[in-house]
Amino acid sequence: MGLGNVSIGSTYPEVSRDEMLSKLNKLKQPFLKNFNPDLNVRIDRIKRIQTLVEENIDAFHDALRSDFGTRHEQLSLMADTMPVINNAKDALKNIKRWVKPDKRKPNFPLGLLGAKAYVQFQPYGVVGVISPWNFPLTLSIAPLIEIFAAGNNAMMKLSEFVPATSELTEELINKFFSDEEVVIVNGGPQTSQDFAGLPFDHLLFTGSTNVAKKVASEAASNLVPLTLELGGKSPVIVGPNAKMKKSVDKIMMGKLLNGGQICISPDYVMVPEGQTDEFVDHAKSHVSENYPTIKNNPDYTSIIHLNHYERLRELVKDAESKGATIVEINPANEDLSQQCKFALHLRAFPSLYYQHWF
Repeated sequence: MGLGNVSIGSTYPEVSRDEMLSKLNKLKQPFLKNFNPDLNVRIDRIKRIQTLVEENIDAFHDALRSDFGTRHEQLSLMADTMPVINNAKDALKNIKRWVKPDKRKPNFPLGLLGAKAYVQFQPYGVVGVISPWNFPLTLSIAPLIEIFAAGNNAMMKLSEFVPATSELTEELINKFFSDEEVVIVNGGPQTSQDFAGLPFDHLLFTGSTNVAKKVASEAASNLVPLTLELGGKSPVIVGPNAKMKKSVDKIMMGKLLNGGQICISPDYVMVPEGQTDEFVDHAKSHVSENYPTIKNNPDYTSIIHLNHYERLRELVKDAESKGATIVEINPANEDLSQQCKFALHLRAFPSLYYQHWF
């Protein structure tokens, strides 16, 4: 991704709250009349999602590569398109069991009178989804499968940081589904804020804790129940008896996948005192063997946005100013700024028993 393309998120056109509310009300209308999609309707919707992805898998991979600048087709296959297809297959396999009433024992003495009790599952209504950019299909279309399996309609706000993927998703959803089943919203930051404040029956959000607080605040105005999947800390502890090379290979694979842009990417490692140099040596060897060059390597994913790239640079500078030891692993010593790629940096903070890296 050249730096000239990375400001797209700030110029994405906004969608007005009134327009979104009008679409939401249309999605809600069936449930105001006690609409509860039967099994055949739910199966048909899930099959359409599966077909949508299978028939357009190459187009999705091209869009993802365009948005990231560098993102290998195999990564997109493994992390975005195949998970959606597999989720659809799993839902189709299990949905008959999921929708069956759950039997319960009636309270005494009703059971003596022949009474039977069960829980009959019913859809919420319209579920809102605010999806992130790092795995834009897995975290948007895959939840849609579960929403449809439960009998709901959906309204989804896709990420403005991946415009090619978001626009393709909107185009295909509109082709395969009516606006009485699911609506896609593409817009900028103000659209996201207004979207979070709509009166959904449930709202899903995947992203950072700071943004989640704002989403929760907006949703609270309508008492909308939330499901939040948030990024957090992902520590790795290397025990004193661990096989260092094997441990480092696994840690590096997880850290470098998608350019480290994963909510569960290892963000710090606790290494036994005295084994720091061994850890660093194995890390250097792993990167050199798997990414001898980074600049034009299609296996090494670019940072999604210039703001994120600059934030990483500032974190390194901040650590240096506070006395941390920095080890940059850039095997070919390349200038990566024009590709918006970020070499792996190890930052050491000594402690009494362990030494922390990353």
